Amino acid sequence: MDQVHVIRHKVLVEGLSRREVAQQLGLSRNTVRKYVEQDEPGRIRPAIKRQRPVLDRVGPRVEELLEAWSSRTTAKQRITATRVHQQLVSEGVAVGETSVRKLVRQWRRLRTEGFVPLVHRAGDEAQVDFSRSRSIWPSSASSVGCSCYG
Repeated sequence: MDQVHVIRHKVLVEGLSRREVAQQLGLSRNTVRKYVEQDEPGRIRPAIKRQRPVLDRVGPRVEELLEAWSSRTTAKQRITATRVHQQLVSEGVAVGETSVRKLVRQWRRLRTEGFVPLVHRAGDEAQVDFSRSRSIWPSSASSVGCSCYG
């Protein structure tokens, strides 16, 4: 029998106190209380999504800055989250750097191209490279054709 059901049975049906059940089973009284007060045993409460008013307000401006920088620079010279945060602070927006980092990370993740590696089973495909090489012998120098199999 599941431990949650054992705890609930001892407290609710047998009428033992929570302290006695905790001592018998070697558990914390807090654990016993938590299991007894659960609506449905084993049911996990879903996390409540909090509203993020600052991120909702700042998000469009961050995207605007990132779009502007991505169109006029290379990937190596792209704007960093720290620089975006500094820009927002200079514009008078009160926002934390970690919040800006989160927005920049999400923006970049959405715009990265997917990559699917090519995987070939042995014997399905072969590659051959041809080249010319100059060989020098004691008596003469000549050009030799080479082929490499991989």
